[in-house]
Amino acid sequence: MWTTKRPASPIGGAQKKLVLKGLKALPALPSTYKTDTLERLRSAVHAIQQNQSMPRGLEELYRDCESLCLHNFASEVYTMLHTEFGRYTQQCLSHIDIQPDVSATGSVLEQVRRFWEDYIQQLSTIRCIFLYLDRTYALHTTNITSLWELGLSAVRQHLVDTNMRTRLIRLFVGETIKERNGQTIDSVSLTCICRMFVDLGLYSQFLQPSFIEATREYYQKESLRAVSSMVPILRPEEKQAEAGSSGPMDVPGYLAHVQRRLDEEIQRVTRYLIPSTRSVLLATTLTELIERHVGKLLVSSFDSMVDANMLSDLGTLYSLYSQVNQLDALQKSWGAYIRKTGLCLMQTPDLDAVLVDRLLELKQKLDTILREAFQNNARLVSALQGAFEAFINTRHNKPAQLIARQADQYLRPGSKHATGQDLGGFLDRVIGLFRFIQGKDLFEAYYRRDLAKRFLGNRTADMDTERLMVQKLKAECGAGYTDRLEGMLRDMVTSEELPDTLAQHVTQQQEQEQSRESEDIGFRANVLTMAYWPTYDPLALVLPKQVEHEQSIFLRKYSQTHRGRKLLWQHNLGTCLIKVEFEEGLKELQLSLVQGTVMLLFTEEDELTYAQIQQQTGLENAELRLVLQSLACGRFRVLTKEPKGRDVNTTDKFIFNAKFKSPQARVKISQIVVKEAEKDTNELEEHVHLDRMYRVEAALVRIMKAHKTMAHSALANELLGQLDFAISTTEIKDRIETLIEREYLRRDNADASTYHYIA
Repeated sequence: MWTTKRPASPIGGAQKKLVLKGLKALPALPSTYKTDTLERLRSAVHAIQQNQSMPRGLEELYRDCESLCLHNFASEVYTMLHTEFGRYTQQCLSHIDIQPDVSATGSVLEQVRRFWEDYIQQLSTIRCIFLYLDRTYALHTTNITSLWELGLSAVRQHLVDTNMRTRLIRLFVGETIKERNGQTIDSVSLTCICRMFVDLGLYSQFLQPSFIEATREYYQKESLRAVSSMVPILRPEEKQAEAGSSGPMDVPGYLAHVQRRLDEEIQRVTRYLIPSTRSVLLATTLTELIERHVGKLLVSSFDSMVDANMLSDLGTLYSLYSQVNQLDALQKSWGAYIRKTGLCLMQTPDLDAVLVDRLLELKQKLDTILREAFQNNARLVSALQGAFEAFINTRHNKPAQLIARQADQYLRPGSKHATGQDLGGFLDRVIGLFRFIQGKDLFEAYYRRDLAKRFLGNRTADMDTERLMVQKLKAECGAGYTDRLEGMLRDMVTSEELPDTLAQHVTQQQEQEQSRESEDIGFRANVLTMAYWPTYDPLALVLPKQVEHEQSIFLRKYSQTHRGRKLLWQHNLGTCLIKVEFEEGLKELQLSLVQGTVMLLFTEEDELTYAQIQQQTGLENAELRLVLQSLACGRFRVLTKEPKGRDVNTTDKFIFNAKFKSPQARVKISQIVVKEAEKDTNELEEHVHLDRMYRVEAALVRIMKAHKTMAHSALANELLGQLDFAISTTEIKDRIETLIEREYLRRDNADASTYHYIA
């Protein structure tokens, strides 16, 4: 009880007290309040589920729910909703489940879609009415789910407890199979069904596994059917004829079909599946269509696809095989194809003349496939290098000889690649081929011999190009490899500058005396360092007086500036240009020095015998026969021979051919090439072989000096790792025996296969 005093009345009078008393009892709810209110809410839920109008507004219904919750009737409200959700889903889904797959009211999938769309909308409205219940009782009570989850659980429970879940999955899978077969389907319903399974938490557990299994079975049958009836690669016109049919496919057609299937599955995920399904769906598709048939696809058509240079199809093949981690199989087929194709070229001696061109074409083709189809995959690049190295060295020294010869042809004047970027690209391709050969020292010997011929015969296209080639070899093999080649280049530059150098040391009086003594015949000498250049046998030749005189003048000048040096003349390497007056007119003959010496004999006599020519030139029979044959029996016959014939005999007579005719003002008469070239090649290879043996012995001594004691197998293995050329075990044993005899090594007394270094 509370009391209070009021102030006295200003007018006056007795003072009064105001007394406030507490209620004797709380006001009681009507006995039917809970029942009536729950009924009103239940009726509202029924109206919402039946899409009918509600007699009371949403705000009144919200107040009713709030009132019941405030009066501790929240559990009864929650139970009522649980019952109503279960009843409604049971009623609707059972009605749909008894319908046939397709009826007048639509397919089962379409009816479920309409139910789910309505149900979600209804559930959202009901949750708004019972929001107070959801945010108080449902949120703070243990083991009680939210109203949204309560509504979903009713549908989930029905699908799990009945066969309807299985039926929906079967119908869903069936629709996707129809779509794969080219039929039109209701993708909207499939999207809704998929979303429903996701919202109910049944997608990953039930729908996705069944869908993936059906996909596996479908593509397994399709791939077996296609691969078993596969045909050889079709021509373009045959492909166009088969494009509109479902007949047998070739491998490129099958690969394109697989790629279309993958694109379709990606679109399927985009349209009505969920993103997380994409990886397992594509993996299953690739496993059945590609991985199970990896070997068959490669064996049947891979070689033909590479032969036909089918870049797009090979790119598809690489992409598909990389996705199923089967690049090992592709790498084996790729290497096997290269080895087989290369061996076919290498084992055909008739192709030697064009072998390097064929190898360069093959390498360029394979490089294009690697770049454009195989994305320069490191493993496939390595397989190409290994295969090339394996087949190109099956003929031992021949590749080095042929590659050097090809380089010589392209570096000469008049080559189709002699200028511009074509030559630079060709040199790069030659180096790419050179990289695979084991006999690089033999290549250097051949290349050095040909380089000498180009320099001394004035048959080099461009000095800068020669330097470029040497630089490429140096970058590939190191400075020691190109030391002699660079020395040859320096000698040629020095020889070009030599006349100016000598002129600086000649007095004016000496120059006047020399000019009175002889006429200028354009004499020029190249001074070559023997250590850099190939070895040549000197040729005995009686020079014309003019040449001999110029030679003596050069020697005198050279000895004044280069004291202590000895010059050895190589007449067989010299060239000359002679002007000859024929009846047709003046012609310039481009000859070797030996040919020019013979021609100059006919300046005084028009007719000479074989014996007279030999006496005046001092040439041996073999050399003289070749020279006379080139002048009198070749394409350009500036001499005539009696008796006529292609063979030169010691009794023949030779006459100056004044009636010689040629449309060219300058005529080049080549020397006769005899079969002794094979002898020269054998001598060169023998020289390289001896050099290799010296290198082997040096390497053996170097290894043993470092290890002191080694077993034979370990010594041989380390030796092979240091050498850049192939060597047999027999040759290794021979070199070891040689070192033992020369007391660089000794055998172990107890174990003959162990060696000791002798300091």
